[in-house]
Amino acid sequence: MRFGDAVYSLALVSLFSPPDLNILELSHRAAYICHHGSLGALTVIDVKTITAVVSMVPDYQVSSKGDIVVPENTFSLVEAPFLNLASLCGTLDDSDDATDDVNVDIE
Repeated sequence: MRFGDAVYSLALVSLFSPPDLNILELSHRAAYICHHGSLGALTVIDVKTITAVVSMVPDYQVSSKGDIVVPENTFSLVEAPFLNLASLCGTLDDSDDATDDVNVDIE
């Protein structure tokens, strides 16, 4: 965005609730379960203020019968999703900076 000679790089972000403290404590700070604030939770920020990027994915659950249950408005925090996927699918080449394709070995 430009105002006169000043150029601003902006990002639209979606805010979520703080994590459910009971689940967070029971999981030894491993499970961050949050709720989305709908359209009112959208805000514009300066990209220079971004210190981390995470994904908020629906917190799917599996019932005792094996059915997949999708709770309404319940999300799990996933840190560095690309790096987690890379560790499951293969390895990153030393020259990669986590923005290129993953090298996958299929056996």
